[in-house]
Amino acid sequence: MNVRFTGSYEEFREKLQHISGVWRDLNPNQKQLRTPAGGVLNWYPSTGSLTFQGNSPGAEKLRDEVIAALTGTPVDAAPGLTPQRETVPERHGAEVTVPVPMATAESGAGRSGLLQRAFSESELVFALIGAVGTELQKVRGILDDWLRKAGYSVRQIRITQDVIPKIVENIPRSGSSEYDRLSGLMDAGNEARATSGDNSILALGAAAYINSQRSKDENGCPQHVPRCAYVISSLKHPDEVGRLREIYPQGFYLIGVHADEKRRFDYLTKDKSISDAKANELIDRDENEHLPHGQRVADTFHLSDFFVRIDGQDDHLKDSVWRILELLFGNPYVTPTFDEYAMFLAFAASLSSADLSRQVGAVVAVDEQVVATGANDCPRANGGRYWPVRNPKTHRIEDQEDGRDYMRGEDSNKVEQQKIIDEILDRAEKTGLDREKVREALDASRIRDLTEFGRVVHAEMDALLSCGRIRAPTQGGTLYCTTFPCHNCAKHIVGAGIHRVVFIEPYEKSKAAEFHSDSIQVGFADLGSPPDDRRMVCFEPFVGVGPRRFFDLFSIRLGSGYPVERKNVAGRVMEWKAGQSGLRLQMLPASYLDLEFVAGDMFNKARSAVTELGNGG
Repeated sequence: MNVRFTGSYEEFREKLQHISGVWRDLNPNQKQLRTPAGGVLNWYPSTGSLTFQGNSPGAEKLRDEVIAALTGTPVDAAPGLTPQRETVPERHGAEVTVPVPMATAESGAGRSGLLQRAFSESELVFALIGAVGTELQKVRGILDDWLRKAGYSVRQIRITQDVIPKIVENIPRSGSSEYDRLSGLMDAGNEARATSGDNSILALGAAAYINSQRSKDENGCPQHVPRCAYVISSLKHPDEVGRLREIYPQGFYLIGVHADEKRRFDYLTKDKSISDAKANELIDRDENEHLPHGQRVADTFHLSDFFVRIDGQDDHLKDSVWRILELLFGNPYVTPTFDEYAMFLAFAASLSSADLSRQVGAVVAVDEQVVATGANDCPRANGGRYWPVRNPKTHRIEDQEDGRDYMRGEDSNKVEQQKIIDEILDRAEKTGLDREKVREALDASRIRDLTEFGRVVHAEMDALLSCGRIRAPTQGGTLYCTTFPCHNCAKHIVGAGIHRVVFIEPYEKSKAAEFHSDSIQVGFADLGSPPDDRRMVCFEPFVGVGPRRFFDLFSIRLGSGYPVERKNVAGRVMEWKAGQSGLRLQMLPASYLDLEFVAGDMFNKARSAVTELGNGG
């Protein structure tokens, strides 16, 4: 049964202007009218379909009024809402096709499980990100094998094959060299982002591709695919991640795949027969092209929910991916590693920062014992940093006046930078130089990278200073920080005796590795000096479950997903099996408006049952 109106939104509203109610523009493909009598009309412009919901008799009345308005002929409500079919010629550019589907109160009954955590048919969307030369196919294969054993079907979406060709014409042809293919695909991705004016365009294309593969119901609406996982390879821009999280808020997971640069270089040169110079060119370009619409893997990678590492040990990689999946599917015995726990605490510490630029957190641990935390913020007299406190006069929680930067109304570092620039420009102009050309030169320089004029204590230094105040040892300790340390912090980290630094987000401005090449090794410890050689401080990327998903996945009771059990009523440990477990965080095939309708149906049925009991029924 169909109801279709294929005109514009403005035409549709004009047709129904005599019907009182509130219009809602829910999204580009769903417009809604809600009437005071409780009727709900949903119109889907892409297909022209109309559906009706709500409480009786408001829903029936709305249906009749809409049909009358679109057909120009009054339509009496059919007993029992029996569907009627009628095709009406085009009117003012709009085609109307009737019959009328009606979502009655009874239609919500079968969906009550959506609000009772009985739904276990969730779809799942993964995306992978890795620098060029990373063997992502290994991770795709592990995901595919495990998910199929857990009762899921798996569909692979390749951005380069399934999306880019639909929006960019000039892409590398088969038979091109591997360098030309990879470089050409980078060009095509950049072109898609630049010409569309949307840096998330390839993510939109991936979602559109998924939608195009869905079956449709009789109203032309796409259908949910029970227990289906989609694996998207691969993302290259932060906006792509943000868009997919917007589309699939509960069901999207980004997996960052680490592979050290030497391994990626060897893969490109030896496995793909690319010259050394061209391989280095691809690696540098892929990391960050410094273009708004360019490849920005370095700026995207840290947004991952999970981080795994390809190090040549396939069993290690398989175990890492399996552990992630077991956690997603509710294995109650997967608990955090100390690195995961400490990094979550560093992330939690970062949330206390009121810095005007970014929030950074740090943790110092010795012998797997957390001894101090830190965040980037302004220091206060007598030690520590500012915290908001309750003002006994105003009864409000407030910050100290003139304390943090936002209370002063400015970032002192940026203000001083601008003063230096203005001073240079004034002096240049007095010597006869072109002021605007000098300004252009300064803007292209690294003067904006200066940090020495800031009032803020960096998170790493805050944590080390906390250790000093409480006389906690730092020798041989590990520092966990949400962002790679700057070169100023790095020298103090080395001097404090820290032997290992674990970070998530890169910091391009840092010169730590360059300035302290004698004492800092960037990368995983097993790539250079033996583990017992403490002459080098190892700055290594974080691997494991990222802070973003920590609470929901590791909490057995308080997360957003269903609670998990570890023992039965007899106190015996319960066995967990992947094939018998549901996804912990279900992505429901319904909007909150749909769930409100289901809730109303459940409430009305409960109210009726109470009334019957009260009447002795």
